[in-house]
Amino acid sequence: MSFTNLITTAIDSVVDDIRNKPNPTVCELGNQRLKNNKSRSRLYQRLGIHTTPTSTKEFFLALGFTKYLAIDVNTDMDAVAMDLNTDISKQYNWTEQFDLVTNNGTGEHVFNQYTVYKNTHDLTKVGGYMIHVLPFYRWVDHGFFNTQPNLYPCLALQNNYDLKGLWIGTSNGDRLEKCAVEKLRRYKGYRNDFQLDTWERDPMVCAIIKKNVDAPFEIPQQHLYSGENITSDEIGKKYK
Repeated sequence: MSFTNLITTAIDSVVDDIRNKPNPTVCELGNQRLKNNKSRSRLYQRLGIHTTPTSTKEFFLALGFTKYLAIDVNTDMDAVAMDLNTDISKQYNWTEQFDLVTNNGTGEHVFNQYTVYKNTHDLTKVGGYMIHVLPFYRWVDHGFFNTQPNLYPCLALQNNYDLKGLWIGTSNGDRLEKCAVEKLRRYKGYRNDFQLDTWERDPMVCAIIKKNVDAPFEIPQQHLYSGENITSDEIGKKYK
């Protein structure tokens, strides 16, 4: 997976808070490939990085993180080999947590979407951040799935997260649009609002989430089919 300008911009939005934590740590789902260019150099300057990192590990260490880990199906680029289709807390007895966990262009390649979000939740410390950057519109036959923006308000509500940012953007960071979260219950107009068919690059969704409580991960119900649409008390009491 490529470590893009979009994920770098998302990290920039929370890095000051993370830097204030003692010995901040980071875990990436998927080992990331970093390619440097002029626009990335400008992002480095904005982040206070005065070197040119050659890997995402170097990037995070330059930001002030004290530990870096990636999880993938191989051990390339400082990764630990674990199957993200499984619940890694059960499959590998994994208990370590991090101040920042990123799912940057990885989750769409994992068939078990439940474990993608449960593992991300379990890997994140209370007070830590999760950043998801995933394909949204077009991206024909790229991964198994494209992700819709309305997932993240539902996920945040069910798990008492703070949804700090929800964007539609391009991987190079040239286009970035903020989603109006209050519209997402029944809103499907992003294609026209942002003229997505005219974008030179396929749009991605970016969600920046803060974990607030130490509680087990809970599956959300899509808001479109919640509330009065659920007539079973047994089902309804499971969802917020």
